[in-house]
Amino acid sequence: MDWSVLIKITHLVGTALGVGGATLAEVFYLKCLKDGQVDPTESDLLKTIYLVLRIGLVLLVLSGFGYLVFYRLAGLEMYLYSSRLWAKLTITLTLLLGVAAWQAKLVSAKIGGGLSLASWYAALILGAWRLPASISYWQIMAVYFLLAMAVTVVLALIRKLAGVK
Repeated sequence: MDWSVLIKITHLVGTALGVGGATLAEVFYLKCLKDGQVDPTESDLLKTIYLVLRIGLVLLVLSGFGYLVFYRLAGLEMYLYSSRLWAKLTITLTLLLGVAAWQAKLVSAKIGGGLSLASWYAALILGAWRLPASISYWQIMAVYFLLAMAVTVVLALIRKLAGVK
């Protein structure tokens, strides 16, 4: 097995843990707050889900860095200039900053959850979908921004319909 396969597997595992963790975090957070409070058992469950999310994020960042090094060493610099790669890097940085702001209580769970969920799904979609080269970085980022706003609004509506504050 060469390095590119190891990097790809690590990247896929990180993405799977992140997307799955972000989805479960929102589902269980909603379920846990249904009665207006998070009891100790629910808190432990959420802490476990957030740990899985962090592991996914670390794997994603490390393998992403691995891709950058591999592209450079393998003479595949053309990939380093793609709008898709730069959008993925920006989304990952946004995710990292959002998580840090959420942890520091600078961002509410409503905003942080929506941003996290949208970022993970955007990264998944960009990784899976081979966009035409004519799509610019700014076009990708505009769609990401709209997606993040839409996800945050939809989550707020779901919380409201479920009676969660």
